[in-house]
Amino acid sequence: MRIKLVIVLLAGLTGGAIYYAIRSESATPIAATGTATANESNTAAAGSNADTTDSTKLTICSFNIQFLGHFKKRDNAALASILTDYDIVLVQELVAPPDDGTYPDGETYTEDAEADAFFDEMESLGFDWTLSSEDTGTGDVIHKANTATEWWVAFYKRGRVEPATDIPSGFLADDRSNHDDYERVPYAFAFRTAGGNLDFVLISVHLKPGASQEDRRQQELNAITDWIDAHDQAEHDFIIVGDMNIEPNELNLVPAGFVSLNDELGPTNTNLNGPKPYDHVLYNPTTTTEIDGAFDFQVVDLIEAMRPHWTSTDPYPGDPYNHNAFRQLYSDHHPVVFRLDVGVDDD
Repeated sequence: MRIKLVIVLLAGLTGGAIYYAIRSESATPIAATGTATANESNTAAAGSNADTTDSTKLTICSFNIQFLGHFKKRDNAALASILTDYDIVLVQELVAPPDDGTYPDGETYTEDAEADAFFDEMESLGFDWTLSSEDTGTGDVIHKANTATEWWVAFYKRGRVEPATDIPSGFLADDRSNHDDYERVPYAFAFRTAGGNLDFVLISVHLKPGASQEDRRQQELNAITDWIDAHDQAEHDFIIVGDMNIEPNELNLVPAGFVSLNDELGPTNTNLNGPKPYDHVLYNPTTTTEIDGAFDFQVVDLIEAMRPHWTSTDPYPGDPYNHNAFRQLYSDHHPVVFRLDVGVDDD
């Protein structure tokens, strides 16, 4: 298939977000819970592909915010502002809990101020959230409030979707530390639209990084699809989303029967010196027909989106790009966005 790169700049989204869309020429349409005040307003970006006011569409964002809950310089208000129009936001690399709570083994944990600050900003914009019951990581010891482990979180707009407790959800494995198949055990978030006509499962992932770790990433993806196969009698719409650390030559890692919305391998990291197609949305087009192929896969240019929020007299770390400064204030990944068609018949 011949691939054509289409660059679409869509200005006007809250916070001045800039989109670029990467589309193939043949693309066709195709444990803890936080409560926030409902936010009824949505601001549409210029251009039909960025219209988030269409009630027949569900707009979903995946965003790896590097070490969320660790860096004290984070501009949480700026980051949250560019997420306000989405119906669901999955975040990877949350490294500390936003509230006090209790792990499954009865041990208690305490709120992390840096994590809580971002959650407060998201709640102020009308997001509720659902959080994994504990953290997960590659080492033998978890239950750490540092960068060695990660929590899973999904922010969502009540009134658009609700967590669905009657279809598969939760961690994909019981042991969340040093698992044979996973660097970080993925987490399945199940949702149902407010009208009840569409339910689906978003599996948030963060696969092992490194150019030499292709086999490990393949093992992780194979384990995820094995889990899907074991649960597809109860639900058919499983979408694998997140930071897969896929290198430019690794589209072959996409499991059999699945396709990637980022099949053109467009870069999703902010580092201008080493652009990589790390973030993906994988789905089975036979069972999940609700993917909006016309919208396809869009990447929010975080460097440009944060520029209007810079008020310091110091140089903006995105111009010239200062990777270490930029990732601490914002992230080292761009948010990526896709949409579901709520108007079609669900399984």
